[in-house]
Formats: sequence, C-alpha cells, structure tokens
Amino acid sequence: MRVFGLLLSLLSMPVLALTEITTQVYDVDYGTNPNEEVLILLTSGEVAKILPENKVLLAKFALDKTKGKWFKFTMNKKRFIEKLEQVPTPPDKKNKIFSPENLMSTYVPTTIASMAVAKKYFKEARYHAKDSQCFNRAMVWTYEWWLKHSLKSNKILMYFTRTYIRRYNFEWWWHIAPMVHIMDNGKVVERVMDVKYTRGPLEIPKWTNIFMRNDAPCQVITKYSDYADNPYVGECYLQRANMYTYQAADLQMLEAWGYIKDKYLLDEVRGAYLEAFDERI
Repeated sequence: MRVFGLLLSLLSMPVLALTEITTQVYDVDYGTNPNEEVLILLTSGEVAKILPENKVLLAKFALDKTKGKWFKFTMNKKRFIEKLEQVPTPPDKKNKIFSPENLMSTYVPTTIASMAVAKKYFKEARYHAKDSQCFNRAMVWTYEWWLKHSLKSNKILMYFTRTYIRRYNFEWWWHIAPMVHIMDNGKVVERVMDVKYTRGPLEIPKWTNIFMRNDAPCQVITKYSDYADNPYVGECYLQRANMYTYQAADLQMLEAWGYIKDKYLLDEVRGAYLEAFDERI
C-alpha cells in the first residue's frame, strides 16, 4: 500500500523557464523498462521526472529517505527535476492531524433549485489566469459558494493511472474540482463546476474527456485504496468527496484512520486564496 498520511503542498511559481514547487513525495514509479523515465509523484498532484541514468538524483528518492519530509523541487519545462532541496516543514503543517471530533458519519449536499441558478453560481466564481493548484482553486470556489449561498457542494477527484501518465506524458496524477447537485427537469443531477476548464456546469463524462486524451471512461471508486492498489489498471478513477476535502491526502487519511473533515480549516483556506488568487484573508 502506498504511503499514507502525506499532507499538503504550498505553492507553485514559475522562475524564468523553471518551475519551483514545495511539497512532499507521494510515490516513485520506476516503470517496467530500465530505460523508462522515473516518475516522481508529488503530493500536490504533479508528476516530476528523472532520467534513469541520473543515479545520484535517483538515490535521493528512496521512500524511506523522503517519507514525511518537505522538498523544494526545481523542474524544467519538460518536468525533469533540475534541483532538489530539503526544506523545513512549513509551520502550519506541523503536527497536522484530524482529531476524533472531526469524525462525520453523513454529509448531505445542497440541491440547487435549477440549472439557471447553478449557472449563476458558476459565473460568480472568481477566475485568475495565472497557473495555480487545482485544489486551491476548488477550495476558494466552494468556500465562497458556502459563504454567499449556504451551498454545501461536493468535490470530485480524478486519478490518472501510471499507464495513462506514461502513454501521454501526462503532467498530473490527480485533479480535483467542485461538483454540485441540481434539480433539472424534475430530477437531481450531478454537474462538475470546474471554472478554469469549462464554461458552465458540466456532466461528469464530458468533464473527464477534457483531460482524457483517449476519451476513456473513468472507473468510479468509493475508497482511495481502490486506486492506490491498482495504479496501472485502466486509465483513470473518480472519487466523490465533501466540500471540505482539500487534497487526495485527505482521502488517504480517511481510509487509514477513519477521520473525515466536517469543516473548513482556516489555514487551508488562507493558503488557497494566496496561491490561487494572490489574496490574503
């Protein structure tokens, strides 16, 4: 089973032709062929790469050496790691753990009255053209819908298999977006509200096809290990979560420890505003 309990990433910012990301290592995929690029799956969702002949850099990525540690990764445009620097654990990430009082047995999302209202909420959502982390955008959108409209939304996580990542040189191993329930023509439907990539509430298959270059259907799962235990099987997986979910790590911890968030955590919300929209709250 993959390493549980990996927490949150901080920021991603371009530096000339390079990108710097401060985060943790989720897993390392060496492939099945000695000549294949080694994939470094970062907790923040990105996939970094190392050439197999770079033995010095590869030696630093044994999971027993990276577990629980934070690093600043400097990557080039092709996502190969140019520099790796261990950094102290960010102050707001120390000793972060869900307590038993955060255990929640049920979560009932709001049903929006009509598709017209859902489209209105979608248009209200703030947009920033800068590159940002999907989990930070999703956190701000759902948080503001909750503040303005008392809307309890869902989130949907999309996991990409190692097979798919290697076939298409794909840059992420997971993506997250808000999802809502809407009363439409007398029945309740689910629609994804991914403001960065769509022009309005979108059906799930149409949303996944934005990222699936082969339009492959994604298997729906109910627990994180259904993906983590089968990282090469199929093309992609989908998992539903509540609006408080920040990253895939939350669902790892839910399954490992039985705890789930039942409220927004202020440090996550503040970090999301700052990274995605350059705003301090």
